[in-house]
Amino acid sequence: MDIIKAYSFRSFVIIMFFMAFMCLLVDSTFYVISNAEVVLSGHKNLIDLVVMLEEKFRLYYVPISAGIFGLIGILLWVCMRFLFVNLLKISDKAIVDKKDDTKVKGSLDKKEKKNNDRRLFLHLLSVFQREGRLMDFFSEDLNHYEDSQIGAAVRNIHESCKKVVDRAIFPESVIDEKEGDEITIQQDFNPTTIKLTGNVTGEPPFKGIVRHRGWKAKRLEMPTLSGSQEPGIIAPAEVEIV
Repeated sequence: MDIIKAYSFRSFVIIMFFMAFMCLLVDSTFYVISNAEVVLSGHKNLIDLVVMLEEKFRLYYVPISAGIFGLIGILLWVCMRFLFVNLLKISDKAIVDKKDDTKVKGSLDKKEKKNNDRRLFLHLLSVFQREGRLMDFFSEDLNHYEDSQIGAAVRNIHESCKKVVDRAIFPESVIDEKEGDEITIQQDFNPTTIKLTGNVTGEPPFKGIVRHRGWKAKRLEMPTLSGSQEPGIIAPAEVEIV
């Protein structure tokens, strides 16, 4: 990896520079001490020792000290590089794990949204069934009933379902004109609110007859969806325990 190469080079340069500085500082200190004959005057044995150390300093101490500090620097660099690589691997693993968690969470959120959208599609039917037994009515075979029986059943269903519609969406007409009235459609009309049929040619304004006033929801106050309900259930089965 480029980041490991860059770190290895820069850390090596810095560590070796620091070790060279320390080696130079130690060697300089020892050299100054070995040449302190004036300070040590009157101590012949000590002066002889210093002179001997000075000779050894030039022959052996400088290269040996340089080698020791260089070896220490290399070992320190290897340790620091090893620690850095391990930390980088841990960091990369943490990032990968976080991405995996995000992917799994995103997948679960997507599935939950799909189920929620499916439930929203069936939710109004569920409310109509709960309040007016509309699905029960649709599932009945009306061939077994007389028209009078059907009319009586439809009246009750109509009243119950109308209460649901009024309470949940409060419907009102898209246009105020009555069906059968003549109306002029201006050039800036919204095609999503008014559907033109018949002989539609040229550019507006158009003159036409209202065939249906349309419907729109003045408000939307649907009951809250349950987070634990199966998305495909319109109405649960009812079992009376005896």
